Amino acid sequence: MRFPTKEELKNLRERFPKGCRIVLDCMDDVQAPKPGTQGVCQGVDDAGNVLASWDTGGSLSVAFGADTCHRVASDEEIRKSLGWFGKSRHRGAHCPRCGVCEEPANRLLALSRRADITVCESCGTAEALEYAGLMERKGLSDWWIVKKGWVE
Repeated sequence: MRFPTKEELKNLRERFPKGCRIVLDCMDDVQAPKPGTQGVCQGVDDAGNVLASWDTGGSLSVAFGADTCHRVASDEEIRKSLGWFGKSRHRGAHCPRCGVCEEPANRLLALSRRADITVCESCGTAEALEYAGLMERKGLSDWWIVKKGWVE
């Protein structure tokens, strides 16, 4: 078993601040929650383990060097990344919100109300209905481009 260096420990504590949401990627333990289980980070101990309180009720820690998890980005972090993405290089054929490939009937012409990026006409209409209270609001973490993995 290898212990983290002071620099690695510092980086882990910055990456996983107490109270942030985390998702389990892989854990080698018979009592481990399933991959994809979410929870709340309770901190990082001196051995580099990410202390977790899982939504399923458990509290098994993510062991440094053996198990993996990642932090769920906040809506504000996602909004900032989408804005940067929209200004820098988003000229792809897929709508970043729904993932549908651009066709004449589904052009990326609407400016999202949630972030500074263009979405397809269907998503633009859906966002307008969400803001009018006629549809349930879709979270930024549910966007196709975010689920695809370009955001941490």
